[in-house]
Amino acid sequence: MNYSKRDIDRFFEGKLPEKEAKDFLTWLDSPAGEDTYNAIIADIWTKEVDNSELIQDKENVHIPILAESKTRKNTNSYPTKKSSSKKSKSIKLSLGLAASLILLFSVSYVFYFNSPEKVTVETSVFEEAVTIERSTPRGNKKIITLPDGSTVVLNAESKLTYSSDFAQNRTIKLEGEGFFEVVRDEKYPFTVITENIATTALGTSFNIKAYKGNPDIQVTLATGKVRVQNNIDQNQIEIQPGQAVYYSEDKHTFEKNNVDLSHFLSWKEGILQFEKTPFNQVVEDLERWYGVEIKVIGIKKLPEYKCSGTFKPHEYLSNVLKVLSYSVDFEYKINGNEVILEFN
Repeated sequence: MNYSKRDIDRFFEGKLPEKEAKDFLTWLDSPAGEDTYNAIIADIWTKEVDNSELIQDKENVHIPILAESKTRKNTNSYPTKKSSSKKSKSIKLSLGLAASLILLFSVSYVFYFNSPEKVTVETSVFEEAVTIERSTPRGNKKIITLPDGSTVVLNAESKLTYSSDFAQNRTIKLEGEGFFEVVRDEKYPFTVITENIATTALGTSFNIKAYKGNPDIQVTLATGKVRVQNNIDQNQIEIQPGQAVYYSEDKHTFEKNNVDLSHFLSWKEGILQFEKTPFNQVVEDLERWYGVEIKVIGIKKLPEYKCSGTFKPHEYLSNVLKVLSYSVDFEYKINGNEVILEFN
């Protein structure tokens, strides 16, 4: 295979893919490659000498430029005598320098391919996409910007999993709770997978709560429109803003209802809210919210109370427990990250 000046320029500019660059170096080391490269260098040098000579001719008007051009065209050779000798020596010097540059760039390019840092970057183009995980521990929330520009407010003890090629493969897995604001892209729909439920949207905002170990999943729409699919029976439900889809693995239900958005989205503002929430679920929410471990003593099983109430933003745990203790009738102790509930 032969290479043109354009291919050589692309090589030195670093624009050749790795395999083509290696093939180029192999060719460059061959006699044919060396001859071709030297001929290109000679041609470039000749043009540069001609240009500089024309500039000099314009400065020395007594030299007949047209006559010299005709002579050069007819003889197809460099100007004679001293100028010819100087140019010949310059061309040889240039070719020698070019040969040195070939070696220098060859070594540099080989090092470029084999340096640990560059290999990681270059090979990532050819390797399969890798999995990326983003998570929050108990007691923390986080705002995450995805590669396509969409954002997620991730609640405590939650995890996102997606592929490194997310911009072209907008599928993401969620464990826990997150509020999504999706950048519109009709070519690549945005899908969130939570257990057996797939929520698909274009440009919209919605909240999903699907903690591991909890058989219930809630998808609540704030703006736009989404399609929620039950992957077990392929049943689909489309919802409008102010509506939510409830899925229960235990009860085998999959339905939508109108909801109060402020109740489902208040957690983003640091507002803790319960509405007829079973007490065992209240305990789990408090553990996530405040990053604590709650132990219950005095009874073998948590009472089946249902709690309702809204607390002010970023309320202290002690105040929350104090309010709950009035209705559920327990005493509490807070020892660092450990909380003890003792029922009377």
